[in-house]
Amino acid sequence: MTTEAKGKDYLAYEHNVDVMAGEAQIRPLYEKVVAACKADTENGCLLLDSSIDSGRYVHARISMRAKPAGIKKMMALVGSEGEITSQGTKVEDLGRPVLDSKKRLEMLKQYQAQLQDLEKRSGTNVDALIKVTKELATVQAELEQATAADALLMQRIDTDLLNVAISAEGRQSFWTPVKRALGNFTDNLSEGVANAITAMAYILPWLIAFVLLFPLGRKGWRRLRGAPRKD
Repeated sequence: MTTEAKGKDYLAYEHNVDVMAGEAQIRPLYEKVVAACKADTENGCLLLDSSIDSGRYVHARISMRAKPAGIKKMMALVGSEGEITSQGTKVEDLGRPVLDSKKRLEMLKQYQAQLQDLEKRSGTNVDALIKVTKELATVQAELEQATAADALLMQRIDTDLLNVAISAEGRQSFWTPVKRALGNFTDNLSEGVANAITAMAYILPWLIAFVLLFPLGRKGWRRLRGAPRKD
């Protein structure tokens, strides 16, 4: 569907694509997609969000907005570099919000024109002029906000949103978990020693109390056992 047809229907498109790639290919693919979006000025590609995580499972996420032709190019790029495991499209009808936005803009413009006419006719009436000028400033601020909101709605209609998720889960080699465990060995060892020291700090006072009180308790028990019974 072309941009013109979309604009007429007031539809906003959001595409979601999941891509699987080899663990070593995730970062190059991520960087290639980000660079391609930044370079695609023809389709106004705008990078909204991008992140890559090299933790336990390597994965990356990219969100971008561009004209439909640009989104098709990005989807073709990720499909050629990795395996698309799932994809979907959500469509939102913005007809009512756009209609309401246009009506509000028209009302504000008419009100602004009426105030400007009152301002001209205020003449030397200072109080009236002050009131009209103050109201004009308020209307101008509201008009700017409404214009920005309307522009945002039209941007959602004229461009598509694409969310790309790149992962390598299920494709890691046999030695990947082993290498990861060896890499974390020092951290795990220090954490284990720290936990052991903390545990000793809790146990030590009780151990000292037991060592000091046990002989006394044993001596008292012996006295109780050796005491003569009363008939």
